[in-house]
Amino acid sequence: MKNKKFLILIFIVLINICCGNKSFDLSSVLVGEDAKKYDFENKDLFLKDHNESKPDVMQYYADENKGLTYGNIPLDNTMGTRITIYKGKVGAIDTNASEKYSLEFVEKIVGKHGKPTATVTYKATVDAMLIKPIFEKLKKVAPDKVSWNQREKNSFTYPTSFFWDNGKSYSILSITIEDDGRIRNKYVTVTKEAYKNDAVFGLKYPAPKESPWYNYMK
Repeated sequence: MKNKKFLILIFIVLINICCGNKSFDLSSVLVGEDAKKYDFENKDLFLKDHNESKPDVMQYYADENKGLTYGNIPLDNTMGTRITIYKGKVGAIDTNASEKYSLEFVEKIVGKHGKPTATVTYKATVDAMLIKPIFEKLKKVAPDKVSWNQREKNSFTYPTSFFWDNGKSYSILSITIEDDGRIRNKYVTVTKEAYKNDAVFGLKYPAPKESPWYNYMK
C-alpha cells in the first residue's frame, strides 16, 4: 500500500513538472518590471534571441502563441508574440488577439489603460448584416469616438488606434475592420527607456513625422 501511494505521488509530481509551464497569461506581465519575476527562460513557450550588437537587449518569441493568453483571451496563432527585455527589465510586449476575440480584447485593453491620451478614427465599410453587433460593442468601449450615420447603412466611424502615455510607458492598440467583418488587432506596450534607446524591434525613435503619434512619442 505504501509503495502504491508513493508511486501515485511521483506520478502527480511528474504531471505538475510536465504541464506547469505549458500555459501563461500575458496580462500578468507589466513593462518596467524585473524580467526574472516572470521566469521567461523556463516557460517552455518562448524562443530566445540575444543580439550581440545590443548586449542590453534580450527577446523572447512565441511564433504561434501556443499556451499564451491575455486575460484568458486566446491570442492569434499566426502573428505571434514578442517580449523585449531591456537591461534586465521587461521593455516591451507586442502581441495580437485571435480574430474571433478581437472585440473582447479591445474591451480588455481599454479597460486596463482607461481613457486614451489620443485616438485616430477611421470609417469602416462592412456588410450590412454584420455591422450592427460590431458597432454596438465598439460604442460601449469608446462612445465618444464611434458614430453611425444611418443613411450610410454599410459604414460607421470608429477608433482605429488608441494611444496611452502613463508617464513611464507608451501603449498602442490598433484595430482594422475589413469588409467581411473580420477584425484584426495589434497591441504594443513599451517603456519610454526601452523606446528611446531603440531597444524594440519595429519601433523607431523618434516617431517618424508621418506617424499619428509623432507629437506624442518624443
